[in-house]
Order: sequence, then structure tokens, then C-alpha cells
Amino acid sequence: MIYYKVIHFFITRHKEHFHWFNIGIYDCNEKANKAVEELKTKKGFSIRPNNFYIFKVLKLKKPALLNKTFWVDGFENYEW
Repeated sequence: MIYYKVIHFFITRHKEHFHWFNIGIYDCNEKANKAVEELKTKKGFSIRPNNFYIFKVLKLKKPALLNKTFWVDGFENYEW
């Protein structure tokens, strides 16, 4: 079965510091895009709204937390 994994990834001013947020895994592309649109305005994500990525993934079993969005309140942003 094909699923859609959403992440938010960015590198800070110091290239050795990167941040990777697993947003969730969804059963269709529409749900993945909806999650991205909802999170783009949240704290932390709004600074880099174009750093969301959606990947197709193949899973033989249904993921336990399918269609569950994480980081719904955003995150505190800081700079190194």
C-alpha cells in the first residue's frame, strides 16, 4: 500500500544544525496536503512555510498512527 509521509526539514545558519519534524503519515495525498496547509501558519513552521516535504512510502502493514498529525501547535523557534 502507498502512503504519504510529511516532514518539515530545515538547516540553521550553522550548517551542522538541522531540524527534522515528522508531521505524520497519511493514506492519501489530499490529507497530507491538508496537514501541510494547516501547519504553515503555526508557530515555528510559519518562518519556513516552504520546507514541508511529502514522500510516497510503501508499507506492507497499515501504520499505527495513520492520518494523525503531530506538532499541531507548532514549535518554539530559536537560532544558534
